Amino acid sequence: MFDRLRPGPTSPTAAELLTEVRPRERAPADRPFVYLNMVSTIDGRAALDGRTSALGNAADLSLLVELREMADAVLIGSGTLRAEGYGRLMRRADRRERRRAAGLEPEALAVLISRSMDLPWDASLFAAREQPVLIYTGPDTPPPPPVAAPVEVVALPRPTAGAALHHLRTERGVRALLCEGGPTLNRALLAEHLVDELFVTLSPLLTGDEDAPNIVSGPKLPEPLGLALRWLLHSDGELYLRYAVGGPAVE
Repeated sequence: MFDRLRPGPTSPTAAELLTEVRPRERAPADRPFVYLNMVSTIDGRAALDGRTSALGNAADLSLLVELREMADAVLIGSGTLRAEGYGRLMRRADRRERRRAAGLEPEALAVLISRSMDLPWDASLFAAREQPVLIYTGPDTPPPPPVAAPVEVVALPRPTAGAALHHLRTERGVRALLCEGGPTLNRALLAEHLVDELFVTLSPLLTGDEDAPNIVSGPKLPEPLGLALRWLLHSDGELYLRYAVGGPAVE
């Protein structure tokens, strides 16, 4: 049996749609609730000319910023930071006020994992004076250079994704963690069964670019991960999918 996706009444806003996610309420005791957000072309490419910004439309951007707004922290891969630059995560004052009213810190914490501290220190993220940044690294790594952003470094004996998430939950009180990739970081999280939900925007483009990554990159996962569809939305030709990773579907 097939269900045909048909145009219907105006969809709710991204903020209204995401009220049902409740990531902070659903956080396990030993790590944050992790939700992963990615965009992909129809032929599976997660970037266009090295950037993701050319793939999504205004609705995709709206969903992204709402996903950020409800997160305690945002996990960013070093390659994604190098490609996208970032900047202050909560740029609008009204979003910071809404976070404060919801019991969150007005600024979402930016989180990086780097064993070598080989990071793009000229990225806009590090130039944002208001943006707190937490970097997990290994022992005996060099200190960060002086930057405008308030940077904290935590050395772990083994700076794996699992160790970083455990520290975030138990030592920093982070309950809701948004991961924005990239593909190598996504693979590390998925391989350790650390992702609870996956949000994917399918952009109506075909690039045929063999050099562009897909949303997961690296060695084959130890086992295939099943996904349960929670919603399928569309806006101006784009499709928005929300999946539970290894969890039951929602009626």
